Amino acid sequence: MKLRDTFNRLRERHPRATHYVSGTLVAVARYHLAALFILSGATKAIDPFGLSIKLGEYFSAMGLEFLQVFDQAGAILLPSVELLAGFMLLSGVSRRLSAWVAFCGMTFFTLLSLWLAVANPVSDCGCFGEVIRLTNWETFFKNLVFYPFAVLLFLTRNSQRRLNPSPRRTVLTYAALVPVSLGLSLYSAANLPPIDPTPFRIGVNIRHAMTVHENDVQTTLVYRDRQSGRLHDFSIEDTTWYDTARWEYVDTRTVGQSTAPEIKTVPMFDGTIDRSDEILERKGYTLLFVVNRYEARYESSMLSLAEYIHRYGGRAVALSAVALPETLVENGIETLGSDHTVLRTMIQHRAGGAILLHDGTIMAKWPMNRLPHWEEADHDPLSNVLTDNRVVHERLLLVLFGLSIALIAVATIRR
Repeated sequence: MKLRDTFNRLRERHPRATHYVSGTLVAVARYHLAALFILSGATKAIDPFGLSIKLGEYFSAMGLEFLQVFDQAGAILLPSVELLAGFMLLSGVSRRLSAWVAFCGMTFFTLLSLWLAVANPVSDCGCFGEVIRLTNWETFFKNLVFYPFAVLLFLTRNSQRRLNPSPRRTVLTYAALVPVSLGLSLYSAANLPPIDPTPFRIGVNIRHAMTVHENDVQTTLVYRDRQSGRLHDFSIEDTTWYDTARWEYVDTRTVGQSTAPEIKTVPMFDGTIDRSDEILERKGYTLLFVVNRYEARYESSMLSLAEYIHRYGGRAVALSAVALPETLVENGIETLGSDHTVLRTMIQHRAGGAILLHDGTIMAKWPMNRLPHWEEADHDPLSNVLTDNRVVHERLLLVLFGLSIALIAVATIRR
């Protein structure tokens, strides 16, 4: 009450200044927070499986392991709530409620990021999923930058209520915003992420991604002329410096840098023998089943796809960190052990999926519940992959999501 009276007195004494604060500055704060919440929610929503793992890490770090049963539900709800909050701020509906949500959300995440920065229980907060990776201190300072916007919205929340749209318009707006907010998370949970942030992207040659690459590295040899005492630079291909009677070695200069391998390892153990080199360097088709969690209902689809690959001289291998049934081996699918962290990176789906390699290059990826059912009458695997429109569907989803944001922005700006 005192805060409201103070604001009313300021408005009476300084009408132009208070109009600027309650108008322009509030609009700037609202749009900035809307962009932050939408970006944060969207980057989490495209990878709910990865987010569920991150939530599990948080629960373990906080000693709340009993909450890990909610990690999958939380991976759907958290980005959906963030998206809905961002859309509310962007569209201007329920301004008092959206101010409360923004203030409470930013307060919670700012305090959480401070604890993460100091205690460092996890290396990456996961605020923007795998798309944008920030250190814990970078996340904290990012929240500090945006927190004043949330405070400003909270302080002016009552004066902004008069700008709310009509009840009918509010209901229609929520009828559009809620499905859009939930839709991206639900789609990504049933499929693979529309944007693949992992090094196991379609088009990547795994063996090439596991090697160190030189980025325009040039080596220069520095020798001293024994006769004149002057220094001279030679390229490593120049053979003049072979004359050690005249040239005395001084130094080696290297310009450029090496790039660390994007993929460090892909374990494929048959007992104690790692067969990854043998499999990844193989020519032709290789089908890798990545089993994050074995579910018997997917076995028939796995066997059908493996049989199809075998007809074209391919090899089918199932990678898992847990024991797999002998029925896979009996039907021509080799079972090898691997690391669960690597497997969850290869296929970001709770059950796993399949990766089709051709000469070691990733040509296609599917979640376990979306394995293709190809018939013998169709073309070979590569032809089927090239005509597969999964990537087109995912790009269409992202375009529609972007158009939804643009339409909401245009509608609120016109009002």
